[in-house]
Amino acid sequence: MNQRRFRLRKMGTVAIFLLALPGVLAADGIDDYLQREMAARKIPGLGLAVARDGEIARLSSYGLANVETGTPVTADAVFAIASLDKQVTAAGLVKAAELGKLGLDDPVSKWVEIDLPGATLRQLVSHLSGLPDDTVGSVEGRFFTDYSSEQLLVQARSLVPIAPPGRRFLYSDTGLFLAQLATEKAAGEPWWDFLRHELFAPAGMTTPVSLRPALLLPHRVSAYTLDAAGTLTRDRRLDLDYGPLYCDLGMTTADFARFLAAQDGARVLSPTSLATLTAPVHLADGTPAGEIFQWSRYGLGVGLDEFLGEPVTLHSGHSGVGFVRFPARKLSVVVFTNLEHAAGSDPIGLALGVAGLLEPALALSSIPALARFDAALVARLRAGYEELLSGKPDLARYSPAIASPVWEGASGLAGRLPRLGALESFAPVREAPVDGERSLVFRARHAHGTIYWRVSLDARGEKVTRVVWWHV
Repeated sequence: MNQRRFRLRKMGTVAIFLLALPGVLAADGIDDYLQREMAARKIPGLGLAVARDGEIARLSSYGLANVETGTPVTADAVFAIASLDKQVTAAGLVKAAELGKLGLDDPVSKWVEIDLPGATLRQLVSHLSGLPDDTVGSVEGRFFTDYSSEQLLVQARSLVPIAPPGRRFLYSDTGLFLAQLATEKAAGEPWWDFLRHELFAPAGMTTPVSLRPALLLPHRVSAYTLDAAGTLTRDRRLDLDYGPLYCDLGMTTADFARFLAAQDGARVLSPTSLATLTAPVHLADGTPAGEIFQWSRYGLGVGLDEFLGEPVTLHSGHSGVGFVRFPARKLSVVVFTNLEHAAGSDPIGLALGVAGLLEPALALSSIPALARFDAALVARLRAGYEELLSGKPDLARYSPAIASPVWEGASGLAGRLPRLGALESFAPVREAPVDGERSLVFRARHAHGTIYWRVSLDARGEKVTRVVWWHV
């Protein structure tokens, strides 16, 4: 018989319940780490899934799915996966190409009735189409309650591209919505039906659901955020109905882990298709496309990077969900929370923290500070870090290729500062080349959290060429 044990703790004014599944009947280092970080980040509820060698290895649930009713998170909890659906959407597009139903380099206009000269399907899911991130219409800045796919397409047709296709990385949900429409048209059936029999069923996933706000859905997890004073409030962004496609996917942590695990076993995509999904994309001039965030390169619907010498794929979503996957280890860690990502839940950092507890070689927290390091360089890079925290980076510190991503991405780190508190120390902990460039990892200890900040330098050691950060 399955045994479950609850341990009651306090997280501020919110009661925390630990749900331990068979095989995890007592608190361990992972439980302690996640509960401690949940309290520090004011996360009401969290679900964890770990996949190894193509199978689910651990499921754990913590805290509250609904604060108002005191309902705990369970293994059945259905979370809004928000932008994690980008990898699902991209996988569906790549699967349609694998089946010969479309070509990734087909013009968008071949499959969707929209005028986007030069834009391809591949560029829609790699954020290289040039389209802005402005998918839903509004009146004087106020949004409607419900949208149809037809209304979203009308909005897309009205958008003016910010850059020509392939010239600039511009994170845009609009491109993913158009990719869904193209997949649907090429497959000759509804997008949901195509994904169910081509992706979800082969991966063993049974819970993916369209999260319409009006749907009476058992085990739906409530969404929260923090206001300016740090008080927990409802996240009303998920109250909008965007129709059957756009940002509308929910599932359990276990099912998303199955989606990742199926990639290790090639049960969903062929090895060639998987390599296409996870290959770094490039701008028209040949430079890698990327951003300044918790990853610095991008594939098709997924972030890419290097972590302590190993390749990693990763992504997060607005609702406070994220994952990391170490393909060389066939290890995936999925962390779903119900606190808005921008409020500081930072599930990717939590997933990396769990990975480090599972695999000592991936543990950032156990790395000692480097001794006798160039003090002038540390001071210069600390100044750059503090500028990013202020939201006003000095672009003279950066190579021209990443000046725009730095300016656009600074607000993401700066928005965490009220939760992190004052910077107390800044120390180098690792130096190792990344893609042939000198790269340094710094441990930035704040009053209420720790950021690991990695920078790469050009051959002269003068300009920063790459930046990534993790709230672990």
